[in-house]
Amino acid sequence: MARKPDRNKFLESLNNAVDFFEDYSHNLYNNVIAISHNDADGISSLQIIQNLLHKMKLNYDYFIYNRSVSWANYLSGILPKTPGNKTALIFTDVGSNLAELVPIIKNRKEHFYILDHHEVDYDLVLDELPENLFFVNPTIFGFDGLDHVSGATLAYMFAKKINLSIIKQGWLAVIGIAGDSLKSMEKLQSFNKDIYQEICDEELVIDKEGLILFGNMHNSIKNSLKYSILPFLNGFGSEDDQKIKSFLDKIGINPNKKVVDLDQNEMQIIRKNTNIKLGHFAILPQKQGLLKFAFEHAILLNILSFKNISAAISIIQQKSITRYAKEIYFEYISSLSKNLKLLANELPRYETKKTIFIDAGNSKIPPSDWSDTASFTSVNELLEPSKMLFFGGLEKKTQMVKLSIRCSRKYLESDHKGVNQVINTIKQKLGGTGGGHKLAGGIRLSIPSFKLLMERIDKFI
Repeated sequence: MARKPDRNKFLESLNNAVDFFEDYSHNLYNNVIAISHNDADGISSLQIIQNLLHKMKLNYDYFIYNRSVSWANYLSGILPKTPGNKTALIFTDVGSNLAELVPIIKNRKEHFYILDHHEVDYDLVLDELPENLFFVNPTIFGFDGLDHVSGATLAYMFAKKINLSIIKQGWLAVIGIAGDSLKSMEKLQSFNKDIYQEICDEELVIDKEGLILFGNMHNSIKNSLKYSILPFLNGFGSEDDQKIKSFLDKIGINPNKKVVDLDQNEMQIIRKNTNIKLGHFAILPQKQGLLKFAFEHAILLNILSFKNISAAISIIQQKSITRYAKEIYFEYISSLSKNLKLLANELPRYETKKTIFIDAGNSKIPPSDWSDTASFTSVNELLEPSKMLFFGGLEKKTQMVKLSIRCSRKYLESDHKGVNQVINTIKQKLGGTGGGHKLAGGIRLSIPSFKLLMERIDKFI
């Protein structure tokens, strides 16, 4: 049973870190190192912290961590050769791997500020943390790191307490919120909701109501039905253009009209003939085209963060999209839509009482797409949401079975173990490498271990 969030204790923890950083930055730090995650939430968080450090006239460097190596290996190339207290490190959207980090921090003199919203993999006793670690994480006070506080929300709250003018960069927090929550904006909760409302009140972001076809809110209704990824519309998703055009002609809707330009009557007609819902979405008025839409902007950042991190950092500062980014975005969206159609209608599956295994090993879906296909399958509840999804197959290069594991929020509401707990159990019983969070994670297993997993999975869960 989840404990009730303790808002006062969380804010006390945040204020404590803010006070220490303000005090030391005035007379001690001569350099700050910012480290963040390679996704939309992480890049948005990093930009907020960079803006703060610039306003404070502090020298700083930044690094992007993609979790592909251990913290010990990663930090060995970043930390000063000679430990000293004149350097501060600020982690945003990463850093709750305390089992790895605490031993490193204990042996250093630098000050470490960790602003993270991921679950902690550590038997945490706050009073026993190193004195040079200022750890701010809402999950240890009962908040949900997915529903209540994004990484960018936390970075924004920290930065704004130090310099109130950071509120002008609040639109960055909205990109992080949109990319991490995967929800229409009226469904936001707790601090995410509060910050979103604050940014809208400042008119830095415009909240609009309309049809929700995330992934293509900037597009025509024809293309939005075809390439919407949230919701993915089985029967429209990745279907032939002529089929979708005929449907829209039949109900009297101009196929080429932009989704955001549809009037109330047109939206009502579309809703009457589909299961598309109305909801709220965020507009960034200072940007153009695709970048004007917070969710789509976040998806683009996620794509670029894995393909070209320099382009991701550049695009968040730009007003309009480049041709390169536009092509990358369309390629991603069209592939994901096609993959979701394949998964929903064609791929072989094996079900147990508590799980669904989807074999993608011999399918047209490449291993590089397995993670995102699994994520949007789960978010869209294309399969039974009361079961945990194991999606993947044999990687020919490694001869290991790679599995992307996902569950829905509905699944967790039944007091089932989250994905991270299940992965840890599998590793203890069968070996393998991997990790994750409550809703999402991944693991690689030997072929014999995978066969045993198929037999014993319900016991592990």
